[in-house]
Amino acid sequence: MRILSLSAVLAGLLAAAGPAGATPLPETCAQARTGGLSVSGNVAAARDYVLRFSPGGEAPSLHARMVTVKGGDAAGTDARDILNAASLVLLGALTNHHGAGCPSEYFASSVGPLLNGLKAGQGYDVAWTAPVVNNGGARLSFAALHLHLGGAELGGPVVVALDVRDAQASGNTVLASLLPQQARSNFSIPAQSLGPLLAATAGHPARSVLVPVTITTLMAQHGDLRLNGRGTAMLTGNADANSAAGHLSLSNLPELIATLRAAGQARATTALILANLVGRHADADTSWDVEWQGGVLTINQIPLPLR
Repeated sequence: MRILSLSAVLAGLLAAAGPAGATPLPETCAQARTGGLSVSGNVAAARDYVLRFSPGGEAPSLHARMVTVKGGDAAGTDARDILNAASLVLLGALTNHHGAGCPSEYFASSVGPLLNGLKAGQGYDVAWTAPVVNNGGARLSFAALHLHLGGAELGGPVVVALDVRDAQASGNTVLASLLPQQARSNFSIPAQSLGPLLAATAGHPARSVLVPVTITTLMAQHGDLRLNGRGTAMLTGNADANSAAGHLSLSNLPELIATLRAAGQARATTALILANLVGRHADADTSWDVEWQGGVLTINQIPLPLR
């Protein structure tokens, strides 16, 4: 379910890549620098990009060889502000870090121009080449992250495609064993939910946020482990208050159980053993109808102990 939440939360970050009206990144929120910025047509690119939450030091940081934004009227905007806002929300989503100095107004001001572009039939893409995220002793690296945003015409939902390529983790044994190396998700959220979701992701988490998400395709793979799913979720800005329901299938479940047992994750191991017992089996795949409510995972109406 963590993958469902992360994918849906990342849907909000491209709202920062609107075609006009971006606002400067508040110094109390984060600091950013780049080795060079270029704009050509509707494509803006920053090389050797670094962003770090305030205050500095050990605060979560993002480093990327290149960040590009494509769509709308990038040539007529302050592209640096667009890149900063998009990267800020990505960093918040990947580290579950909320910047105390990131005001909701900053995120809300980034949404309007994007929605205008979507209503006019424009699409948007943000791509990070070789991004690395440092968060305390943990390090995440990717070959690339790519997010496409479209839809929202005539009041319709925002349609999002997220691709993760060649992810790796170090500094955390369990994360390194389970982090999806490749992932793809296609989902949609209401256009009016983008602003609140941005603020809840990288700014002040708001318990009053209610963002419905429809996941049409979810795929995540780590070695021989492969997860597929579809369903719906309700994001709130607080992990324990999130909810979701849908269908999941996982290949080579015994391998995952063995990995968690070796890492000393006794409660999660027990939960997956129970999930294996109540799952439907076909060749190497195990599938379930699942629900996530109040931090409790329920499979076929059987609650499983994840904590």
